[in-house]
Amino acid sequence: MRSTKLRNARSLIEVSLQVVTIAHSREAGVGPTRPREELVRRVASSVTLEKSPRLRAFFLHVCRCALDDKPEEATEQQIGIHVYGRRPQYNQNEDNIVRSQARILRMKLEHHFANEGRDEAVVITIPKGQYLPSFDPRTIEPDPHTVEPLPRPDIQVPAARRTRRLLWLLPGVAIMLSLFGIWLGSLISKPRSDYPPSALVPAGSVSVEGQPDANKQRASERVALGASASEIRIAAGHTGAPYVDVRGHRWEADRYYDGGVVRPGPRHLFPPVADEDQFRSMREAVSDGNMVPQSEREFQYNIPVTPGVYELRLYFADPLRLPDVDQKEDSQNVRHFQIDVNGRPLLLGLDPIADAGSASVDVRVFKDVRPAADGKVHIEFRSEWGLAFVSALELTTGMPGKQKPIRISARPSDFTDADGTHWSGDNFFIDGRTWIYKNPARGPSIPSLYSGERHGNFSYSIPVAPGSYTVKLHFLETFFSPLIPAANCQGVGCRLFDVTCNGVMLLHDFDIVQAASGAFRPVVREFHGLHPNGQGKLLLSFSPRVNYAEIRAIEIIDEAK
Repeated sequence: MRSTKLRNARSLIEVSLQVVTIAHSREAGVGPTRPREELVRRVASSVTLEKSPRLRAFFLHVCRCALDDKPEEATEQQIGIHVYGRRPQYNQNEDNIVRSQARILRMKLEHHFANEGRDEAVVITIPKGQYLPSFDPRTIEPDPHTVEPLPRPDIQVPAARRTRRLLWLLPGVAIMLSLFGIWLGSLISKPRSDYPPSALVPAGSVSVEGQPDANKQRASERVALGASASEIRIAAGHTGAPYVDVRGHRWEADRYYDGGVVRPGPRHLFPPVADEDQFRSMREAVSDGNMVPQSEREFQYNIPVTPGVYELRLYFADPLRLPDVDQKEDSQNVRHFQIDVNGRPLLLGLDPIADAGSASVDVRVFKDVRPAADGKVHIEFRSEWGLAFVSALELTTGMPGKQKPIRISARPSDFTDADGTHWSGDNFFIDGRTWIYKNPARGPSIPSLYSGERHGNFSYSIPVAPGSYTVKLHFLETFFSPLIPAANCQGVGCRLFDVTCNGVMLLHDFDIVQAASGAFRPVVREFHGLHPNGQGKLLLSFSPRVNYAEIRAIEIIDEAK
């Protein structure tokens, strides 16, 4: 039955592709297909829709309706009949298949044009409340959240004064050029081996305030932050030069392993993560067969470290999680495996997809990890059913008996604030959007910690070791204020939302402006005695009631003495 449905879906896709091309070649005459038709074909054959034949058929059907100017065929009933095989008179109130899949298709299209299709000049969207797609030129619109600086007065400088200024500036420019030439010559003559390890990674700007896409920069343009010799980060399956992620962390090529094979990671991750390229490969057991040698059912890492206490983080980006709307169930309970550290069981029956919940990457953290007698940390991955795997491993210096504080800012990269406190770039989020507030030349200024904001209906799934934790939430309102003309509401009552931790209500109808006594003022709320859920996470959920929820920074502090 399932194979028949798949064949029908593929047939519908092939016919739709032919219709999209042929119908318009008749209208336009002999010659190349029109740009919109080619765009539809590129999106339909993209990685985003590759594993979802029904969703792709949905996309092609409504695009054909738009290109043929037949909106009457892009109704909920017609889509249900032609794409999902429903009977002509089926009840749409009882069967919401079209509405639910339209929501997924909208998210898929948004994800595609932000990633694989980011260079397309035209963007396809399906506006809410309708199914007929819209073809719109890609434009970079000014962010309505940004406070525009007040106009600077146009001061006219007399021509004679400008001439005298230029005469004064010329000697200074000549001196600067000479110094630059001397500096450049010293760099050219300097041996390459004198550069620090981080300089061997192709470098560039880590982040730029005021640029919404600062976290989209290429890995070759990032600078690795200084890491101590006792910090080890390994990208499983990765070969070649080290990889520098969007937060400036340097991940070494796969090493210290024994057994297993390299496999490709997920083709795309949804919901999106801070750095999708970090999980392009993984190490996996050779086999999970009961009759094969045990060495093929498991693999291990033997990582040499200096004596001390460490925190271990394991990352699992499972390719089996890729959604397929034709499947009635997700990919939970497909693989289970055991993880041992220095011969001691650490996790039993781990199912990374179930363990991750709504997140696309599962992360587990463990404290008080110490090297064995031979000076190595031995991490074993043993298949139970399905193949054991790992995407990345991270060993960082720890504290005896407690986990080091976790500090997350909604900024794209790690940074150190004015007090010398280190903050990680945005991470562990599920859904939501971010933007950066740039202090204007004239107008309200805010601390750097509060310049990044995540807003929407979103969560943070923060991995922690077993224990009791204090959570500090940092808020600041920069939009609903009389200083923002574009705001449709100004002041108290404009933004209300709830915050929960693993289902426990922390804040109800929280109003930042009211709590801070005004906009552009930081406010912190602190909570004690919070414990991780069964998956080792503090799941902080931000649910809007009036306009979007928002957060600027999060602190997690282990309460162990």
